[in-house]
Amino acid sequence: MSAEATTTFHTAADAATTAAAIQKVLADNKAKVLGQSPDGSQIDFQTKKTLFNWELVGRATVVPAASDSDVHLSLNVHHNRPPALMDGAKNRKAVEKLAGQIQAAIE
Repeated sequence: MSAEATTTFHTAADAATTAAAIQKVLADNKAKVLGQSPDGSQIDFQTKKTLFNWELVGRATVVPAASDSDVHLSLNVHHNRPPALMDGAKNRKAVEKLAGQIQAAIE
């Protein structure tokens, strides 16, 4: 049973600006960057453990277009953590919150 949650959104900002906004939001949320592509278009990260949630692992991918970009986000429970019944709903809420934070940082 996969609890992975994904979302995609479009932004009017170029890929470099969008990638910088993602980096800022991850830093503000104290997420740990696990790796990234040289151009910053793909970022693998791990969120902090909270009182009610295990760490989540995620990937943010920025796909450039002419003068704008698309962002693909995915989050899932860390592979070293036990699965729980509500993981899917919690991950969906977390990925939507992260997308909203990134969109707000770009504007």
